[in-house]
Amino acid sequence: MAKFGFDVDEVEVDIAPDYSPIPKGEYKLQALEAEEKETAKKNDSYIKVKFEVVDGPHMSRLIWQNFNIVNPNEIAQRIGRQQLVAWATACGKPDAADTDLLIGKTFAAAVDIDKGTGGYSDSNTIKGFLQSKAHKNVEKVSAPAAVEAPVAPAAKSGSNPWD
Repeated sequence: MAKFGFDVDEVEVDIAPDYSPIPKGEYKLQALEAEEKETAKKNDSYIKVKFEVVDGPHMSRLIWQNFNIVNPNEIAQRIGRQQLVAWATACGKPDAADTDLLIGKTFAAAVDIDKGTGGYSDSNTIKGFLQSKAHKNVEKVSAPAAVEAPVAPAAKSGSNPWD
């Protein structure tokens, strides 16, 4: 038997961290760490990033996000790369080519909740990276989405557009 060698009553017990999703919304985040990983199929790779909420009622909560960088599916690869550039741009480093330049930089992000599948719980995901301009205006910087062309209203025969 091994004795602890200290008074256990003098130690504050740390409660297990809360990994339940935070509510959908905009949050100020910073990346704590990033690592390039190979997928199980060994034919593609992604960057796994651990983000932390840095202010507000959910401060210190963690969000993990994967960014595809090499993928046989061209669409998945393009989206992952666009998301990385959006993150870098939100950090004020649009020309960054290495995650080391982004670690510890704060930025705003739109966070959402992905429904868990295959026995996994619901989790947070970053849906958009927000770029702050002069700390007043916020402009969304994210992967481009398909946009439908606006449809002009049908003209009434014999009427003026201003009628």
